[in-house]
Amino acid sequence: MCVIILKAYLGVLMIKTVQTFLMITFLITLSGCDSKKEQEHENYKQEIKERQKDAYKHFKEVDMTFDTSYAKKRFYVPVYSHIYYAQNRFTRLAITLSIRNTDLEKDLYVENIDYYNTEGKLVKHYIKKPHILKPMASVDYVVNLEDMSGGSGANFLIDIASENDLTEPIIQAIMINNSGNSNLCFTAQGQMIK
Repeated sequence: MCVIILKAYLGVLMIKTVQTFLMITFLITLSGCDSKKEQEHENYKQEIKERQKDAYKHFKEVDMTFDTSYAKKRFYVPVYSHIYYAQNRFTRLAITLSIRNTDLEKDLYVENIDYYNTEGKLVKHYIKKPHILKPMASVDYVVNLEDMSGGSGANFLIDIASENDLTEPIIQAIMINNSGNSNLCFTAQGQMIK
């Protein structure tokens, strides 16, 4: 009888041991997933940091003035630092302005990148002197989610110049808010106005 009880007790103990082992294995696996995600996130941050070191070799300040021999254009890009979803209720948006030189061979000169608010007042000059954007290169500027200085009617004015006819650049803005449970993202295309 004692042998049977002992065997039953050992069986229960064995099951409990296996259950404990499986539970520990499961928890280690879960924590490993978190560690793996954290490591991937750290690797991603490091990669971005490395890219930013050399980020704008293709977009350099130049000491030039552009006479009438240069073809000049001005682009208007509508952007939104926030949008309304009900009367007096809004959601904030981060803005990324992207300027892309679509020409395979020719440089694009960016003279001004100016950010205006809803009232038409200049909020910020993003560059103080002209910059050269290499062929097929792009540059971007970010207005942070917390910065609502532009308002719901904000815009960018971008002046560009080129020595000869140039493939028209693509200038657009991407607005995004992915905080909380909602994700909102849309684009606005730059329009040539001059």
